[in-house]
Parts: sequence; structure tokens; C-alpha cells
Amino acid sequence: MKILIDKNIPYVEHFFADHLDQIQYFSDEDFKIENVKEDSVVVVRSTYKTHGKKIPKSIKFLCSASTGEDHIDKKELNKIKIPYAFSTGANAIAVREYIFSALALLLKEEKLNKATDRILIIGIGNIGEGIQNTLDYFDFNVESFDPFKKSSLDTLENLKDFKLISLHVPLTKHSKYPTKNLVNREFLRNLNDGSIIINTSRGGVLLEKDFMEFNNLNLISDVFINEPNIDCQFLERNLFGTPHIAGHSQLSRYQMTKMGYENVVNFLGIKNTNKKSMLENKNTELNKDVFKHDMEKFGFPVSLILDTYNPKLDHFECADFKKIRDNYNNRIGYSQVVIKGCDDETDRSALEMLGFEVQDS
Repeated sequence: MKILIDKNIPYVEHFFADHLDQIQYFSDEDFKIENVKEDSVVVVRSTYKTHGKKIPKSIKFLCSASTGEDHIDKKELNKIKIPYAFSTGANAIAVREYIFSALALLLKEEKLNKATDRILIIGIGNIGEGIQNTLDYFDFNVESFDPFKKSSLDTLENLKDFKLISLHVPLTKHSKYPTKNLVNREFLRNLNDGSIIINTSRGGVLLEKDFMEFNNLNLISDVFINEPNIDCQFLERNLFGTPHIAGHSQLSRYQMTKMGYENVVNFLGIKNTNKKSMLENKNTELNKDVFKHDMEKFGFPVSLILDTYNPKLDHFECADFKKIRDNYNNRIGYSQVVIKGCDDETDRSALEMLGFEVQDS
């Protein structure tokens, strides 16, 4: 059986080393799934949408090496009895790290004040809950809203109470609590001047044309409507924008492909060959003076976080969205940073809470 794989999925040759003779690569913009004649397993990214496509019976299994699911028409696949799978949860740590880095940047640029400003997390699944737990640990004033889970807030009526709102919801249209266009004109008019929204969920959660009417609000977008052909004027209205890479640290991309590989071999009923990780760690000595200064001034290790990853450096030109996203594989995750020289147990706990690895001196 053929294994058809998007050429921009990293680490394929590492995981599928025993099956390279079965692999055929494709480019998502050129791939015509309806033309596949030979029995095949297909491995796609979130950039490939199956809605409206006629999936032939030659497709025996459809695997997405991504965590989002709205690009796959599950209803149609269920109807024609083609099994499918996702790399569910593999990017959660990377998105959380992106938020912590964005937060560190906002603190450093004095757009956010830990002592006076409140933070709202909308959606407390794997990503949102982890963010809330970490911010609670660092004594940020953080609350959450999620109609499906126990959360701080029962409604979104008091949005003026929050300086920063971070979105972590799936894109849903037909449910009791649809999230499509959740952040619309009515939502936005209930925010105070200078409020900041971070959207790392899906582009359609925020209605871009409505946001363009509010020059008094700030936004950091990692996701956009109509990707990759995004609205350039909307991008310019962001404090900074990144090309849908919040979940793309080296570790998360490695894990997404690993889960994709496991889904494929499990479907084929062949042996799962465990591979030794090929990711490398970055060793760094803790600058105790800088760390102490940041904790006293910001209550957060701002410098260490931004030295590890500064999302503002991934701001991009509108026309380069697809090129950058397709080739974005090198971001170091916090867990790949090994910190030495930390002898204080409280400091050690704080670093480990963020996901850094701390070694004894």
C-alpha cells in the first residue's frame, strides 16, 4: 500500500525509515486526492482541506499530522466509511510557550502590568488549562471562561474587567456554543481602550472586518481568515502577527509527526519501531542577577523567556505567509533548554513550571 505524505511534514524520513519505499510525497496546493487510484494511506497537514472533495475508495486511511480538525470533513468520511486520525494534543505545549513569550514581551514593553491588569482565558482545554495553571503559579490575576468545563466565569458579560484576552477554542459553527465569529463587533465594543487580544486558535473565531473598526484595541494574531491568502491590512493592524506557527516548536512538530507515524502503522497493523529522539538541547547558564531583576520587576522571567523565543521576531510580510509556515521547523521549545547554575529551589520550581529543564550545578 502506498503512503502519500505532504512534503512539508518534517521528520518523515526519521520515523518512516523502514517504509521509505512505500512513500510518495505531494504538495498540498497541487494534491488531487480524487485522482488517487492505488490503495493508499494519505498523511496531510492542517493546510489541506477535504471539504467539497470527492474522496475515492482507494483512500484507505486519512491521517492529519496536526491537532486541529476543522480541515477534515469528518461527517463525509464517516459516511463513506474511511477512517481518519489526528495528532491530537501534540502542539499544546508549544502554544502555551508562545503565549508565555507573548506575555513576557507585553510586560517588557509595558503594554501589560502584572500588578494591575487582569487576564481572561477563553477555552480551557489542554492549552488553556495549562496556561491558567502556570499563570496562577506566578500570581497573575487570571480568570477563565469555558461553557463546557468548570471555569472562573459563567458568562462573558464583564469583558471590561480584562486587559488581556487569550483565545483557545476550536472553530465550531453548529453547536450550542458556536465559536465562529465569537469575537465580533458586540464583543469588541465591550472592551476597554488598550485591551489586547491574542488569537492562536482559528482565524474564524475573530471577525476581522469588525476588529478593523476598533482602533482603540490591540491584537496579536497567529491565525487568520482565508489562509494563506490573508488580509494584508488586517495583518498591519496587529501589534505583530505570526504565520500560524504558535504550535510549531521543534518538539511539537516532532511529536505531531511521531503521532502521525504511530497512527499509520497502527492502521496498517505493522510494528511500531521506536526511534531515539533526534532533537538537540540548548545548554545555558542562569544569569542570576537578570533573573532576580525580572522577578522583582515583572514577577516573570522575561529575559530568559525572550532569549529562548521572541514571537515578535516571527512577524512577517503578508505575501510570505505560506512560504514561512511551510518551512518553519527550527524554533527551540522551552523543554529543550537545559538551565544550569540554579541553586535556589524556588527559582528552580518556577523554571520547571514553565517547562525548562533544570540541571544541578
